[in-house]
Amino acid sequence: MTGKQRRRKVNEGRPAAAGTALAGSTGYSPSDAELASAPPSRRRFWGIHKRLREEIVLHTYPPGTRLDVDRLAAEFEVSRTPIRSGLQRLEHEGLVVTRHGVGTLVTEIDFERLREASLLRMELAELIGQLNPRPPTPEAIEAMEDLLAQCATLFDNRDIAAFGRIDIQVHEIICGLIGNSLLRQYYDELYYRTARMWFYFMPQLDWRDEITIFQADIGARVRAMRRSDTRAVGFLIRNEISAVVIRLADLFVVAEKQSR
Repeated sequence: MTGKQRRRKVNEGRPAAAGTALAGSTGYSPSDAELASAPPSRRRFWGIHKRLREEIVLHTYPPGTRLDVDRLAAEFEVSRTPIRSGLQRLEHEGLVVTRHGVGTLVTEIDFERLREASLLRMELAELIGQLNPRPPTPEAIEAMEDLLAQCATLFDNRDIAAFGRIDIQVHEIICGLIGNSLLRQYYDELYYRTARMWFYFMPQLDWRDEITIFQADIGARVRAMRRSDTRAVGFLIRNEISAVVIRLADLFVVAEKQSR
């Protein structure tokens, strides 16, 4: 991605799926209203944090990559201050670590901790429809339907990055259904902690099988959203995460042994 492309993403600072409201003041994925009222410096921070987090999850920055503040500032065409702020937030989220004399590095994947995070996210998913859920907007449903159509184009096109971006946008739409701000914040952070593990394993899985499952999952969520059944959406996600943990169980064991 070029510096100009990064700059455009920073200026946007919003989810790719239109019409979805994301995390409130306690979170780091702002709502459309917050974006409209926030000062430019805050919008830059949100955009930089979002872009760096996505690239870590998608393994554009694989584990062990050194994230140089000066280089990133030049690529994003900003000062070092918002870059440092974004990296500090990523360190809080467990995606990077700062070491004296070395700099800021993308963290290695701790498979045992991420398995635990997946199980916690699975339990939190059930609460999506219980703690002040938001009804899906027509725009959110339309965005999900569009992502379902995009997913179909990947069946004969093995593009893990494109798959990942669709998954991230689906996640952002789901966050828009969570009315409880703390639940939204923790659920969002757990997604990004666990998603990079998923994309780490993707090359070892049957591509067409995974696309078929992903399409079925999105389709089920769309049908629940059309019924304004946010509670069903939460249970669907819980079951999807459980199925992923089961499918990856053997790969988990191998990865944990290799990382010791």
